Amino acid sequence: MAATVPSALRKQLDAADKLFADGNIKSAKMHADMAAALFSSAPEAQCAQAAYKVHAAAAAAACKDKLGKTDHYHYAVLGFKLDAAGKADATTHDAVRKQHKALCALLGTAKDTSAAVAAAYKLVDEAFSALTDIKKTDAAAGPCPPPSTTSRQQQGAGRKAKQKQEEEYQAAAY
Repeated sequence: MAATVPSALRKQLDAADKLFADGNIKSAKMHADMAAALFSSAPEAQCAQAAYKVHAAAAAAACKDKLGKTDHYHYAVLGFKLDAAGKADATTHDAVRKQHKALCALLGTAKDTSAAVAAAYKLVDEAFSALTDIKKTDAAAGPCPPPSTTSRQQQGAGRKAKQKQEEEYQAAAY
């Protein structure tokens, strides 16, 4: 972090980094929250608070997510609240994109990134790419296509034409 960072803020952030390295995310988040409360105007404190908030949400969602529904995990990482049914409050692509952009802007404010900030940034990016991929596949799939109304004779004629094209292609290739 910059040389102008107050020593009390530095102590809180160092303590949070040490606890994060030891795997104690809850206590690390507590130290980052204290730093943000004491130094609300310091971008380093806000960045650390956001990073540990992402890690805490990821840890909580990983513990709760026993069914393998990873999209719930990704929504939690991005900071969306889930209702009792496990649905996210805002499921639109624009809401996911806006939340990703806001978190990236917040996590990018620190001049000297700690391991926790870098890992949180990676979690946010992975969650965003996973959710946008889910949205794209859901949108591409759309509703089920209507049942085919072609007769068996039409289907058989189509297969024969396709086989004939393949035979002609293979004969031309050799």
